[in-house]
Order: sequence, then structure tokens, then C-alpha cells
Amino acid sequence: MFTHFKVLGALGACALLAGCATFRPLNPPETNVRAGYLYSADLSFSGSSPVHLRLMCNVPGSIANSINYQEESTVANLGVTREISLSGTISGIQASVVSASLAGSLSDYYDLKMTNTVKKFLSEEEARIVFNKLMNRPSCYNEYVANRGRSVYQIFAIYVGDVELKVRGDRGFSADLSAKLKALEPKAKVEIKRKFDMSFSGKQMVGAVETIKR
Repeated sequence: MFTHFKVLGALGACALLAGCATFRPLNPPETNVRAGYLYSADLSFSGSSPVHLRLMCNVPGSIANSINYQEESTVANLGVTREISLSGTISGIQASVVSASLAGSLSDYYDLKMTNTVKKFLSEEEARIVFNKLMNRPSCYNEYVANRGRSVYQIFAIYVGDVELKVRGDRGFSADLSAKLKALEPKAKVEIKRKFDMSFSGKQMVGAVETIKR
């Protein structure tokens, strides 16, 4: 089992210095991402490219309920149309939503944004405490050892908001086209919900995270 000093050694300087967490959009936005938890990420987890996270180990209620989250509500809306478009399944949505008289992709006509966005985060000390607790669980420790050095990240902050789909207002659409696109919005929402398990009914989604490499 990890001792306190071994854990600190494994964390490296990044966890000990302010501003070391890295901002990443999620591809696609999802609901079951929690600050403090450990995740593995695709090997393409570099730059500012959207990423898909996989929970590395289950977190018991005794740890989950002890995490002290902080909130920052003055966060700008997040545009997530690009992240959805990059997933590779936008063509299926495009074919069923955009009629034959329209060319291009769904993102040419609609903006998908997260509004009422709130940043929920941990202090660096709290993140370190949670990591130590997880390392005292055999299942988490074994997964960490198996993946360490490749793709283990602790979520330092999550950006949570409500998903909103609207016709783009920056393309100079004619009144007739705007009305047509507005009428297609319900169908677009159904397709996006089916493809990406995203909700437009007020259920908050996580659109981006800040991570610490472990």
C-alpha cells in the first residue's frame, strides 16, 4: 500500500504547483464525470483536442461524500458543436436532420452550447487527500500501477451546464431558411440525444474538465 511519502513522490511537482491543471473539452459532453475521481484517457490526450474519459476505479460513498467541492458560477458559456462534430457520427445526424436542399454539416446551421455553466473544483490539498484515499483501495491502486506513466488523470475541476441548441445567428440566413431550421430543431435534438445520450431538459452535462496528470 502507498505511504504518504510514496504518494507525494508519485504525484510529482505538478500537483504541488498552482496553475498546473490542464483544461480539456469532453467528446462528447456527459453526465457521469466527477471532480476528484481518477480517469484514464485516450493516448491522443494532447494539446486542446476533445477527449473521452474512462473511470479508472469505482469510488465508494465514504470517499465521494467526504469531498469538499468549491463552485465558481461566473463562467462563460461553452461551445460544444466542434466537439460533437469531431466525434465522427455527425454525418448520421446531418442526413436525418438537414434536408436534401441544404448542404454542409449540422454545425453549419446550428450552435450547440452549454449555458448556466458552473465550475466545480477541488483545492490542490483536497485533490491530494482524495488521491491518497483512492490509493489505499486495492482496486484503485492496482489500476493506477497498471496505467501509471501512460494515461492516468485526476479531475481537478468540471464545467457543468445545460445544453442548448439554436440556429446560428452569424451566417446571415434568409428568413425562410431560418424558419425552416427552427422547425427542424426538435428533430435535431432527438438525434443528438440518441447519438450522444445528451439531454436538453435541464439535466446538467459536463462539457469540459481540468485535469492533473498522475
